[in-house]
Formats: sequence, structure tokens, C-alpha cells
Amino acid sequence: MKQLFYLRFRAMGCTVEAKLETADDGGALLAELPAAAERLEACLSRFRPESELSRLNAAAGAMVVVSETLFTLLVLAKNAARLTDGLFNPLVLPALIAAGYDRTFEAIQTPEAATNVAVADWRALELNPRTREVRLPHGSGIDLGGIAKGWAAQQLVESLAVHGPAIVNLGGDIAARGTPEGESGWRIAIGAPGTDAITTSVNLSRGSLVTSATDYRRWHTSDGRAQHHIIDPRTGQPAQTDVLSATVIHANGALADAFAKAVLLMGGERGLHWLGGQWDASGMLVRADGTALATDRFTAFIATEGERDYEVLA
Repeated sequence: MKQLFYLRFRAMGCTVEAKLETADDGGALLAELPAAAERLEACLSRFRPESELSRLNAAAGAMVVVSETLFTLLVLAKNAARLTDGLFNPLVLPALIAAGYDRTFEAIQTPEAATNVAVADWRALELNPRTREVRLPHGSGIDLGGIAKGWAAQQLVESLAVHGPAIVNLGGDIAARGTPEGESGWRIAIGAPGTDAITTSVNLSRGSLVTSATDYRRWHTSDGRAQHHIIDPRTGQPAQTDVLSATVIHANGALADAFAKAVLLMGGERGLHWLGGQWDASGMLVRADGTALATDRFTAFIATEGERDYEVLA
């Protein structure tokens, strides 16, 4: 008989929630997730000096052989930059640090006034698939942030899905595989930016759902300037946009995150039009005036009344 198992733990600087419906020992299967998440974080975190990503950043300008995991993420990152015409750019790390995001968000206090830092051209990131060699432009640095979380959620849920329908929420980056018994999908309630209200709920049985927002990680510099973690690579500064949040559904968790950031940077009308033109994505956005807009394909995911909410996005 199938049962619904649940686990909650901390990883990658956020809360992780996982659910698995299975006739197997779901508790034991879920108990393997924290170690799996730790292995990914040890490779991909920019906040750990000993991580593989930090070692690569320290060697900017030199050719470095990296692991299959890191190389996979870098290929995804460069492809995401190409698909978004550079609005997603993995080389924003120096600009993020200049804006004050030089440590985990929980440790940020009141950093010095931000300075302008140019973001390197994403095309200058060199990747050799035959040897897994990587060269970052001199003076640049990689931040995989959101796409690493979207990709990690996808890896974790796929490890569970061989045992039954599963969903993983990694700090708001959600991946689902399979449909729970008696349901039309995993119901996901999408929160309204800056409030406890719900904008809408969707059913997801396969794919990833990611929200990018400017109201989530914010701080003030010593000169009183409000900053947030979404850097516009065109200016090297936190984005100025009329979009408070952008939610994207995509088969690939990394691309869902990159597309959400691109929509936010484009602004409401242009972003919605661009997203509506992507054959493999759908989504919605909430503008600063509170207006919620969605692409045509997104409406197919909207849940009907009377179904349970399984996850809530921050």
C-alpha cells in the first residue's frame, strides 16, 4: 500500500522539503537526500572557500579541469546565457560582491556603499567538453546560485521518482515527477510577493517551477541604498524593473531559473511577450502595481478548487 512520506531539512542556505508517495520504505529513501544535497553544495557553493566552484573562481584566467557535476552546470549556464541573450549571465559574481552579497544572506549586515562593477561577457567563458577544461575571464567569477538550486532540485526528485510520485522544494525551486494517487498533479500555491496571500495555484506532474523575485533577499548598504540579489548584467547593479516576481515552468530546473531572471530583467510587457514565445516554457509575473499576468500556456497548469496545496513558494 502506498503512503505519502515527508522530509524537511536545511541545505544550500535554504529549507528543503521533499514528499514521496510509495509502497517502499519512503522514510529511508528520503533520509538519503541530505547527504546528496551536501555533496552538491560542497561542489557548487560560492560561500565555501574549499568548494570546487570557489577554487575555480580563484583560478580565473587559467585553464582548469573540473568535475562532471560542475562542468554540467557550466554548460547549462552558458546555454542559458545564449538563450536569454545574456540577461542571465553566470559571471555576475564580482558585481554581486560589490553590491554587498559577499557572504551567505543570513550573515549580511550593513556592507559598504556599492560600487559599479562591469560584468564580463558570458561568451568569454571557455568550456572544452572533451577534456572538461574551463577558463573564466580574468577578474571574473561564477555565481551559479539559482540555476544550481533548480538543477539540484531536479536531481533530487529524479532519485526519488523511481520509487513513486515525488516533489522537492529547494527554497522555492520546485521539481516534480509523477502524479499522487487521486490527484491531477502536485498542487503548488504561488505566493504573492511581499505578503502571505496566494496569487494562484497550479498542478505540476512533471517539470520544474521556479520563482525569481526582488522582494526576497534585500539589504541596505552603509549609505542607505536598498539592494537585492538580482543583478542586471548590463549595468552591474541590482535590477531596476517593474516586475516584482516571475514564475516559470520548464522541463529543466536550471533553465526555469534563468528564464525567470530574464523575464524579471526585461520588465512586464516585454518579459511576458518573450516568455510566451518560448515553446518549452510557460509562466506568470506580478508587477509592482500588483497586476498578475500569465502566458497562454500557463493557464493549462492552473488548479481547480477543492484540491490540496502541497507546497507554497516564498
